[in-house]
Amino acid sequence: MSVILSAENVYKTYHAVSGDVHALNGVSISFEAGLFYAIVGRSGSGKSTLLHILGGLDRPTSGRVILNGQDIYACSDQQRAIYRRRFMGFVFQQFNLLEEYTVLNNICMPLKLDGKKPDPQFLAQVTELLGIGDKLKKYPSELSGGEQQRVAIARSVLAKPQLVFADEPTGNLDRETGAATVQLLRDSAKAFGQTLIVVTHDAEIADLADRAIQIEDGRAVVAVD
Repeated sequence: MSVILSAENVYKTYHAVSGDVHALNGVSISFEAGLFYAIVGRSGSGKSTLLHILGGLDRPTSGRVILNGQDIYACSDQQRAIYRRRFMGFVFQQFNLLEEYTVLNNICMPLKLDGKKPDPQFLAQVTELLGIGDKLKKYPSELSGGEQQRVAIARSVLAKPQLVFADEPTGNLDRETGAATVQLLRDSAKAFGQTLIVVTHDAEIADLADRAIQIEDGRAVVAVD
């Protein structure tokens, strides 16, 4: 399989009054197209920082992140935002839905920001797969937590990104709903040929991944098929 994304000797240091915090210490990882990766580690190990840097959301102190042969941090902020809209989808623990918009408008928002219209057939396919086809006219406040997370997943895949990033996507869900959410993420990524990268502290979720990467003290210390 071909490598779609890679981190090369990535460091991230945060400056605080109490002293510097070295969140990442020379991480080098490659991600192959079409696989499900779990990034695991204890709280504060640097796993969410790594995901945010891989996704173009937080600039590394040093090192490179290569997407399709392009160093995304050698680009302007505007160009990097375009990369995120066109090649990446995001699912966060807090859902990050816009309360004033309907489910349909929330799902279509990344496309609208890129000046594009959704493919009606693909929209129907995504919402049917995720079981929210009958919720499109509702607002986030009218949905359960599990339903809101399904909307967030639909939003992350509708623009047909090559990569889907999920940061502790089950953190606000009960165990049963969380397990169903991970399965939906996995199924949708497989159905649409996407690379899925999930940050989690849950060993059961990591067991479902094609590959698990363990982060300890800002270093990638284990990669297991």
